[in-house]
Amino acid sequence: MRIARFDHSVNLLQAILWMYDGATNLKSIIEQKQAWYDQNQKEFWISWYNNVFNLLTADAFGITVWSRILNIPVYSNVSPAPSGAPVWGFGVYNKNFGHGNFSPTSPTIVLTLEEQRFLLRLKYFQLCSNGAIPAVNDFLNYLLSTSDIDYSGTIYVLDGLDMSITYVFTAPNFPEKLLKAIKNLDVLPRCSGVRIKYAASSKFVFGFGPYNKNFGNGNFIQTVS
Repeated sequence: MRIARFDHSVNLLQAILWMYDGATNLKSIIEQKQAWYDQNQKEFWISWYNNVFNLLTADAFGITVWSRILNIPVYSNVSPAPSGAPVWGFGVYNKNFGHGNFSPTSPTIVLTLEEQRFLLRLKYFQLCSNGAIPAVNDFLNYLLSTSDIDYSGTIYVLDGLDMSITYVFTAPNFPEKLLKAIKNLDVLPRCSGVRIKYAASSKFVFGFGPYNKNFGNGNFIQTVS
């Protein structure tokens, strides 16, 4: 999501006609009003742009505004566990007995502010995208390069050629809560009727694809002049 910068400055002195250049009292009043505009009106719009309008830097209030605009909650409900599954908690027969320092699992996913920005920017692109894989891969690279979600890998899309696409996560440390929210809210770009699959890898794949470890480094064919 690239947003053009706006110039919010206001030059009130332009309103003075040449015939009033010598009117010192009038010019003094307008200059004082100009100083007030510079300190208040300009700073207000700069703050509004950074904290609300720009999803790269939006604060908690701005995130709430975008959440309403894009109809994406900043939290996501989690389906209850199947009957008979181990319970996460502090009972003797529970899964985390003796190893935790927090309360039992909450039915909601709460994301950090940076993760909320990531989710909303992904939804914004989904609404503007036709699902073309090259464009999606370009955006994912841009999204990761301008986000701070503590993820060390990349994300890219592969076409399954069978009305399915696969989102590949090249590192295992993508935030778990964020991934759950992405899946639950269905914000990944795709064409209509196309099924989404997910693949996560703990290491790079050896090969010659642009996202593989040995791309451009092979010496299996040597040209002889």
